[in-house]
Formats: sequence, structure tokens, C-alpha cells
Amino acid sequence: MSGYNVTQIGAVDAWTGKEFVEGELGTANVGISINATEPGGESPFWHSHARIEEVYLVLEGTGEIAIGDDIVPLQAGTLVRVAPGSMLALRCLPDSPAPMKWICVRAGADSLADIGNDATLDSDRPFPWNA
Repeated sequence: MSGYNVTQIGAVDAWTGKEFVEGELGTANVGISINATEPGGESPFWHSHARIEEVYLVLEGTGEIAIGDDIVPLQAGTLVRVAPGSMLALRCLPDSPAPMKWICVRAGADSLADIGNDATLDSDRPFPWNA
């Protein structure tokens, strides 16, 4: 295996608590956590990052994320970007029909604008599943 790593995080309905998975993946520029917050549960503290941008993706359940003085409702399919320096906390609503399952992606490398489009395309190469 070269150029990639694979890990299994299990079915979403089996997630409990918080698990950082970047170590298992061996990432250098991206941090990922998988999370489950029970109805009525909330962040143990506010937090911010000086140089890290975060993206939260809610997979199920309902909740709220407080970013500074703003409160943003969360539900399955909600995607929230939090800029460096923004204080935040989140919670799963007490009447959520299920624990809130969510993924947080953290990145702090060069900005995408600075990197530009560095993709290499190969439209002539056949896909292995079509062989």
C-alpha cells in the first residue's frame, strides 16, 4: 500500500463519545474526529483555534452550535465552517430523536487559494472496476 491509508470507524449507529482518527489514518495536515452526543449533552467547554479551520458535518440528530454570540441550528445534512479565532460550543437538543452524530474536520496547512488547483486529471486511464 502506498499513497493512502485506510481505517474502519464502524457504523454510525455504533459511535459513542469522541474519537480522533487522524492518528489511525496517518494524516499530516488534516485532523478528523467522529462524535456522538447524547440528547441533552453538550461541549464540556468553549474552544477556538488560532490557526486551524474546522468544518462540522451533522449526520443525524438535532442540536445547536454556538459560534461567538450566534446560535446555529444543527440537523442531519448541516455543514458548518468555523474560522480560526472563533469561540464555539455545541450541544445535542434534549428533545433530539437520537444522539447527534457528527464529524469534525480540522485543517491548518496552506490555504486552498494559495495552493490553487493542483489536481492532475487523467481521463484516458480506465477504472479498475471496468476491467
